[in-house]
Amino acid sequence: MATPTPPSPRSYRRYLTSALHTRFVHAALFSFGIALHNVFWIGGERDLIWSWLPVGPAGIKALVFSLSSFLIFVLQIATLAIGSQTTASHFSTFRKNSLSFAAVQTYGWYLASAWWFSEAYIWSSPDLSWVTKNHHGPLDRLNERPIFFRFYASVLALCAATLHLYQHRSTLHFPISKLPSTPKADEYHKSTHVLDPVQSQIWRKVIPFTLESASVVAVSLILSPFIYNYFFRGLFWSGHLFFAKLYFNISRADETYSGYPPLGKFLLHSGGAGFLLMMTWQLSTFLFLTSMAQEPTKSGYPLSRSSKDPNGTLLSGLKAKRDVVKTFAYWELAIIAQKHKDRRQAIFEDIERPTGPMWTQMQQPGLRILQNIVTRIDDSLRTAAAAQTPARAGTLPRIVGEASAPSIYAPTPRASLREYLVSNTLRDFGSSQKPFRPPVKEIADAVGKSSFSALLRQWLFEPSSSCIAWLFSSTRAAKINALVLGTPNGNAALLVDIIESITKMLVASLGEDTYGRATPTVPETVTVFTKTLTAIEDLMSVNQGYTEGEIEEVEIVVQRLRGGLRELLAAFQLYLIDVGLGIAELNQAKRAIEEPKSNGLNGSSGMPLLKESQQEERSRKAQTQQRQQREPAKRAEQEQAKGHSNDVLPSSGSFGRTNSNRRLFPRREMQEVR
Repeated sequence: MATPTPPSPRSYRRYLTSALHTRFVHAALFSFGIALHNVFWIGGERDLIWSWLPVGPAGIKALVFSLSSFLIFVLQIATLAIGSQTTASHFSTFRKNSLSFAAVQTYGWYLASAWWFSEAYIWSSPDLSWVTKNHHGPLDRLNERPIFFRFYASVLALCAATLHLYQHRSTLHFPISKLPSTPKADEYHKSTHVLDPVQSQIWRKVIPFTLESASVVAVSLILSPFIYNYFFRGLFWSGHLFFAKLYFNISRADETYSGYPPLGKFLLHSGGAGFLLMMTWQLSTFLFLTSMAQEPTKSGYPLSRSSKDPNGTLLSGLKAKRDVVKTFAYWELAIIAQKHKDRRQAIFEDIERPTGPMWTQMQQPGLRILQNIVTRIDDSLRTAAAAQTPARAGTLPRIVGEASAPSIYAPTPRASLREYLVSNTLRDFGSSQKPFRPPVKEIADAVGKSSFSALLRQWLFEPSSSCIAWLFSSTRAAKINALVLGTPNGNAALLVDIIESITKMLVASLGEDTYGRATPTVPETVTVFTKTLTAIEDLMSVNQGYTEGEIEEVEIVVQRLRGGLRELLAAFQLYLIDVGLGIAELNQAKRAIEEPKSNGLNGSSGMPLLKESQQEERSRKAQTQQRQQREPAKRAEQEQAKGHSNDVLPSSGSFGRTNSNRRLFPRREMQEVR
C-alpha cells in the first residue's frame, strides 16, 4: 500500500496578507480621524459637540471624506514596490516615473480622489450649489464657484501625483542598521531594521508635510486663476452647463461666461480646503507605508507560528517570486535566528522531508541571491574589459624595414626675424581681396557668427558639459547600486536579512543542531560570502569617484558580509578544514575580512590613497635615479673586462665574442676559412 503524500503547507503569502489587512484597517482608522478633523474645519455648523462627535452628522461627513484617502490606498496597493530605484540615468528615471503604466494609474487615482473631495466639499458648503437662484424671475444662473473649485482640486491632484511619483510614496523602505564597530553582548540580538513607533514617526513628519503642503497650495492658488481663465474656463463652463440644463432652468444669458473668475474671499476659502486636501494625501500615504513596513510578527511571535507546518510555510515564503513576500519571509527568518531558540531547534531537527533537510532548503535560496550579485558584477566587468581592449589589426609581419626617402631639394635657408615679419605682412596684404578693410569688423563678424553656434554645440553635444550627455549618462554610484542591489528597485533589506539569518543560524547550530546537519553547509556559505564580498569591493575599486552617501546601502551590505564572514570563521575555525573547506578558500576568506585601507571616496577618506600613491611614485623615481647613476660604472667595468679578454686567444670554433650572440662566425664557416 502506497504511503499517502503529506499535505502541502499553507503558503506564507496567506499569513502575510492577513497581517497586511490588519495594518490596512489601522491605517484606514487613522485616515478616518484625519477626515473628522477636516469636517470640523469645513462644516458650516459650529456646534460645540455635534461638529466633532463621530456619532452623528460629523461622523457621516467624515466617512464620506475618508473615501478620498481610501482611493489613494488602492493606488498604493496596486503599485506597491520595495526598495529605492536603481535606474542607470536621469532619462531612465524620468521614463519610469512619468511614462509608465504606474504613472497613468497614479494620475488617474489622484484625480478621482480630488474629484470625490471636491464633491464632498461642495455638498457640505451651502454657497457652492450648481446654480444661483434668481429671486426676480423663474430662470436660474450658473454658479461658477464650484466650477473653479473643481478645477483647482484637479490642479492640486496633478501636483500631488507628481510628488507621489518622484518621492516614491508607493515604495516600502525598510531602514537597515549598520553593523556596530565594537559589538557588545547586548547588541548580539539587535534587529537588522530599527523601527520607531508609528505615532512618533507621524509626529516627526507633521511639520515637513505642513510646509510642503502650504507651498504647493500657495503656488497653485496663484497660478490657477490665470490658467483657468485663459485655457480651461470655456471647457469647464460648457461641461457644467450641459449637466445643469438637465435639472435646472438656466437662462440663455449663461451660454457664455462673462467677467472674471471668482476671486477674493472665496479664493482664500479654496486655499484652506486645498491645504486640508494636500495634508490628507500626505498623511494618508505616509500612514499606509509606515503601517505596512512593520516587522512580520503577531503578538511578538513570527507569523508562520500559526501554521500547522511553520517550517514549510516559512520555506514557501523564502522561495516566493514576489519581492514583497520574499522580503518579509527573510525578515522573519532573521528574527527567528536572533530571538527564538525553539524555532531554530525545530528547523535543525526537521531532516526527514522528501526534499531534504529543512535548513539546507532554507539556506539555498539566500545563497543563490548572493551568487546572482557575483554573476552580475562579473558580467559587467568582463563587458567593460572587452570594450576597452583594442582590436588587433590582422597585418602581415614586416620583414624589411622601410627605406629612407631623402629630400631631393636643397634646404631653404632660414630667414631672420625681421625678414619673416616683413614678408608675411606684405604677403597677407597683397593676397587679401579687401586689403583696406578694418580688422575690428572681421573680428566682430567672426565672433557673431561662430561663438553662439560653438557654445550651443558644446552645451548640446560635448560629452563633458552637454545637457544631453547629463540626461543619458550613468554615474558610477548608480552603476554600483544597480549591480549590487538589483534593478529596477534595489532591495538592500533583503540582502541584509539573508546575511544576518544565515550567519546567526549557523553560529547557533554549534549548540542547537542535534544531528549535525548544518555544519557541512558552512564551507559553501563561507565561499559564497567571500566571493560576494570580493566582487563588490572589486567593483567599488574599479568605479571610484563617487561621493560619500551615494552608495550607503552598498557599504552597509559590505559591512554585513565582512562581519558575517568574520563571525563564521571565528566560530568554526576548528572545523573548517575537516568539513571540506580548502586551504586556498580559507586564506581567501581571511584576506577578505581584512578592512581596506581606503574606500576610494573623493572626500577626506580618499586622501590616504592619494598620499600612498605619491610616496610610491617618489620611491620609484629615487630607485630609477640610483640605477642611472650605477650604469656608467657598470659600463666601465664591462669595457675593462672586454679589453682583458681580447688579449687571450679564442678557443677553437670561435673568433671573438659579442654581447648579442656571443659568436661572430659559426663553427662550420671557421673551418672553411682555415
